[in-house]
Amino acid sequence: MIVVLTGAPGAGKGTQADLLAAKEGFRKVSTGDALRKHVRMKSPIGQQAEAVMARGELVSDEILFEILREELGLDSGERILLDGYPRNVAQAKTLDSLNETHPVVVAIHLDVDAVELVNRLSGRRVCGNCGATYHVTLTPPMTAGVCDKCGGQLQQRSDDREDSVRTRLSVYESTTKPVLEYYRGKGLYQRVDGLGSTEEVFGKLKGSLSGLKFR
Repeated sequence: MIVVLTGAPGAGKGTQADLLAAKEGFRKVSTGDALRKHVRMKSPIGQQAEAVMARGELVSDEILFEILREELGLDSGERILLDGYPRNVAQAKTLDSLNETHPVVVAIHLDVDAVELVNRLSGRRVCGNCGATYHVTLTPPMTAGVCDKCGGQLQQRSDDREDSVRTRLSVYESTTKPVLEYYRGKGLYQRVDGLGSTEEVFGKLKGSLSGLKFR
């Protein structure tokens, strides 16, 4: 059975998905991670995806779905947490084709307002040496601009600049938010307030899942 977890960039769904997997018995499935795995493995579907990416094109919904189906396997009794999929209504409708073995039981929207999202993402800094992540106000390093772990220089990624962040949020609004309306229409939508500490948000997510019945 599938729980869809979605939210705008910066909402914290990756962190929460990891916690749900570690503490609540879910198997987290990310199509991005699965895509990279199949490319590394050079599986038949991975080779198709690699050829598409080598041409500088986006991997099609059809290829992503085949990769997802491979990842889900045949065990219909698992608690699957889908992180970052479906990203559009077409993908959501295709996912419904697996209802017999892997039905979506809830689509949880980790909701954070745009002002907070811009602050979270534009304040992020990454060590150019070891990859450690900081935030200028939320989790600052001991010395401004210097990594606590290795002494490397902290940098702002190009896609974390404010104009890029606003573009990313606009894309999310236009493509992914209609997915929420799709699940609302099916009676599967739940909103969870994404503001608060990691532990507080995790508690809210657990509460939203507490009434669900898993096979």
